[in-house]
Amino acid sequence: MLKWERGVNVSKYDPNRSTPFNDATEHKQKIEGYPSGGGGRMPLLISLIGYFIFGGIFLMLIMAVCTAIFLE
Repeated sequence: MLKWERGVNVSKYDPNRSTPFNDATEHKQKIEGYPSGGGGRMPLLISLIGYFIFGGIFLMLIMAVCTAIFLE
């Protein structure tokens, strides 16, 4: 239900609100800002290092499981 005061909608659920609801949202909008969205890609070197590290961990886990199964 929408509340009206002096001809102005004061409901916090108004989707067409142009002013912040309280000081916290105003701070978020003006000082911290909102994320721009899509972002970007990681640099190639960092991606390759990540693939190498996570690939190595995955291979070590597979080798540990195979060792535990076949050497007992």
